[in-house]
Amino acid sequence: MESEQPLLVLGTHAFAPEVLDLVSETPGFRVDGFVENLDRTRAEDDLEGLPVHWIDDVDRFAATHRAVCALGTTKRRRIIEEAAARGLGFAAIVHPAARVSSRSELGEGTLASAGVVVAANARIGRHVILNRGALVGHDTVIGDYVTVGPGANVAGLCRVEDGAYLAIGAVVVDRVSIGAGALVAAGAVVTKDVPPHVQVMGVPARVVKEGIDGR
Repeated sequence: MESEQPLLVLGTHAFAPEVLDLVSETPGFRVDGFVENLDRTRAEDDLEGLPVHWIDDVDRFAATHRAVCALGTTKRRRIIEEAAARGLGFAAIVHPAARVSSRSELGEGTLASAGVVVAANARIGRHVILNRGALVGHDTVIGDYVTVGPGANVAGLCRVEDGAYLAIGAVVVDRVSIGAGALVAAGAVVTKDVPPHVQVMGVPARVVKEGIDGR
C-alpha cells in the first residue's frame, strides 16, 4: 500500500505473531521481518512466512525501516538497545480499535493493542506494551519499558515507574504509584503505593516478594 512504513519486529517468540497481526490491521505500516538476538539458529527459518534476521545484520535496514518490540517481558531493553545501536529507529503502533486521547503522549516504540483506552493528559513512555483491553486513566504517567497486561486498569493520576509489570486483570486505584521494576500479580487490586522492586498480589494487594526486577 502507498506510504506504508516498513517495520521489523524485535523478537521471535509467542508474542511476535500477535504483534504481526496487530500491525497488519494498522494503516500506514507493514512488517517485513523479525529480529532475533539470542539464538542464531532461529534466524535460519521464516516465521509466519517472513524472514528472521540476526541482530548483527540489521544495520542495513537502518535507513528504511523502523522497529517495534514483541517481547512481553520488561527485560526487552536489551534487544531494543542492540537494535538502536545498529541505527534502527522505532515506531509507536496504535491499533485502530484502540482509543488514545489526542491530549495524551505515546513514546517511541510503544504498542497500544486492540481495545486499549488511554484517557486525556496521560503520558506513556518509550517501549511500553499496552496489551489488549488495557485501560490508562487521565493524567497518569507510565514510564519506559512498562508492560500493562490484558484487561489491566490503571486509574487516573497514577504513576507507574520504569520497568514495572502489571499482569492480566490487575487494578490500580486513583493516585497510586507503582515503583520501578515492581510486579503486580494477575487480578491484584492495588490501593496504596507499591515500592520499587517488589511483587504484590491479592485484594487488596500486599508485598509477597522483594528483589524483583519486572518480569
